[in-house]
Amino acid sequence: MTIPRIQQIASVVVVVLLIIVLFVPLPSCSKEALVDKPAIVKHEQDAKAEDQGSTEQTLLNKKIMVDVKGAVKRPGPYSFKLGDRIKDAVVRAELTQAADVTEMNLAARLIDGQEVIVPTKEKVKLTQPKEEVPQADVPTGLLDLNAATEQQLLEIPGIGPAKASAILAYREEKGGFARYEDLGEVKGFGDKTLETLRAYLIVY
Repeated sequence: MTIPRIQQIASVVVVVLLIIVLFVPLPSCSKEALVDKPAIVKHEQDAKAEDQGSTEQTLLNKKIMVDVKGAVKRPGPYSFKLGDRIKDAVVRAELTQAADVTEMNLAARLIDGQEVIVPTKEKVKLTQPKEEVPQADVPTGLLDLNAATEQQLLEIPGIGPAKASAILAYREEKGGFARYEDLGEVKGFGDKTLETLRAYLIVY
């Protein structure tokens, strides 16, 4: 009996598949590989964390130099760790009794090569803005004998119309006052009057 051709082909295919299954090794993942893979990932993560921690520790151990001067007992350059504060520098250099750190930012971080200057109380006081004096308390300037008008002269205690006119006449005749003491040449102005009026009059 003749076997149909299609059955022959099917038989050959089955035989080939059996040969492949029996004699050709297929790639497979062993249990060990499946178990070791997470371990490798964890090891890599631990290594990265260790490197990061090592870098941070290196930065913390880095030294910087800072020059401390001003109102301190021991001025000079000091070595600090990266991340130290101005307060640490002030403590190391020891403040004098005249020191004033109220205007300093003691919480600021130190920088390599930085110059920390501690001011004195007197210096801080001088640099503080002065309070404005009310205009009423500011004394007026002295009146120039060569520029004052008759009305301005009459406002000065001790000068009446006669003395004011005498001053104007002297200015017109002499061309002005060369110095304050020339006022003594004007009629009615003695030494005592000159001393009193010195607080109001001047020659510029």
